[in-house]
Amino acid sequence: MTAKKLVIVGGSAAGAKAAAKARRLDQHAEITIIQKGPDLSMASCGYPYYVGGVFNDRKMLLATPTGVVRDPTFFQKTKNIKACTLTEAVALDRATKTLTCVDLRTTNKWSIDYDKLILCTGAGAVLPPVPGALLAGVTTLLSMADTDFLRRIRDEKKVERVVVIGGG
Repeated sequence: MTAKKLVIVGGSAAGAKAAAKARRLDQHAEITIIQKGPDLSMASCGYPYYVGGVFNDRKMLLATPTGVVRDPTFFQKTKNIKACTLTEAVALDRATKTLTCVDLRTTNKWSIDYDKLILCTGAGAVLPPVPGALLAGVTTLLSMADTDFLRRIRDEKKVERVVVIGGG
């Protein structure tokens, strides 16, 4: 009997949790996470605390409670889950159960077959249609890159006023 193939698009908290739960339910499944960004299983609830300087070690947003960073090696060694970072899912053929991906480092395209597919592509920010919403310095707080940007402008000490819109 061949192992079931599970592909999860999205490697933040929901995707990583789905993969871990799937592994607990089926020790023999082939589980693959496709993550567009460079990081996996980010603790996004901690982003404001990191930006605000409550803690300064960026790796804490990516680490287990014991301090082990959740990267592709971690997922492979501890959970037997293949995690492909900097990889974008670009096409889906539901009839053949095939997902086409692009390695963003090399631009090489490749495909992966699946028996089950889980989409955990994350949240999106809605910028209000107001003048200035697209100016430099206006940002969201959805990614590790956003935390890096906000820390950088905070540390430059040139910003005098900050406005936060939304609190989701």
